[in-house]
Amino acid sequence: MKRGLVLLAAILCCFSTYSQEADSNANIPDFVVTPRFDVNPYVAVRGNGYKGFDFSNSSLYTFLDGSVGNFSYSLCNHWVSTDTPSLYQNAFRSDDIDFIDWLTLSYSVGRFSFTLGKDMLSIGTWELDDYDVDVHTSLVSPFWHKIAIYQWGGNVEYTSRDEGTTLRFQFGTSPFGELPFASNLFVYSLYWTGEYGCFSPMWSTNFVEYEPGRFINLIALGNAFTAGDFTFKVDYMNRASSFESFFNQEWSISGQVLYNYKDKVEVFAKGGYENFKTDHFGYEYESEEDVWFIPTDNSLCPKYWYAGGGIHYFPLRESRALRLHALATYNNFANSVSITLGATYHFNLTQTILKHRKK
Repeated sequence: MKRGLVLLAAILCCFSTYSQEADSNANIPDFVVTPRFDVNPYVAVRGNGYKGFDFSNSSLYTFLDGSVGNFSYSLCNHWVSTDTPSLYQNAFRSDDIDFIDWLTLSYSVGRFSFTLGKDMLSIGTWELDDYDVDVHTSLVSPFWHKIAIYQWGGNVEYTSRDEGTTLRFQFGTSPFGELPFASNLFVYSLYWTGEYGCFSPMWSTNFVEYEPGRFINLIALGNAFTAGDFTFKVDYMNRASSFESFFNQEWSISGQVLYNYKDKVEVFAKGGYENFKTDHFGYEYESEEDVWFIPTDNSLCPKYWYAGGGIHYFPLRESRALRLHALATYNNFANSVSITLGATYHFNLTQTILKHRKK
């Protein structure tokens, strides 16, 4: 695995050097630095409600993306979080996140592309589609929190002539394994997404191996609809490890509505429901802080729900790089309201340097 990382890093360096020598502006990779800072107090709704304070999704990421000819590469690093040591202690494990979200090398020919490296599992919900740094962690499902979504492997992707339809087959290591490939547990995914007028589906079926030869099947159906300045998203996911009671083991549903005002202001509301008859992905209660998104206290809680809303404001002229956000969220397990205030800034270092050179 380490040899693979060194090889991929060397390839990226060669691509960057080649692109800069070939043309001062063409094929130069984009390098984006993204800090996020949140403050997040919790206000108890009832006497036994959770009270506390944290920094929510405060973090530091970098993104490197570029291409040379038919090859393209992408690297996302998660350098700082509210639990920074774990990003490095868990390095190169399959069952948790680390400081590398993804590291991919792709080759495109005709309508097909082939990708190798560490990538996000192709699970078809709009909730999982957002960059982690942009996500409000109090307003997502427990599944989002618990799944180790970035895994090593590869995929083959087909895009239609009009680029309206994308089909993908993906093979990757399983989040139930401890070490990539060494655990011999894998994930097999079929994924479809597209844009058809006002309707944009994101559907998948995934087979996640949790023991040798034994799989959990995920059916994920993400649906987005647009109507003028409004966007509606509905995600449904079913998770089952056997055919018996296939649609009544573990499932979730969520819905969101967002209003966009001139790309400067977004107002949104979201709610979700989780049903647990089994415990496929380990929603165990770990600490007092986990009450916000872990719907169990050493027992299954089959009626877990959350709801909230907020606002995004993009103050920069002709740019959405800086986002100010405020939101409030409630879930029935914490019995408290989470109030998040913060800012996220996507600073494109490459564009800044190029503009400076032109001056």
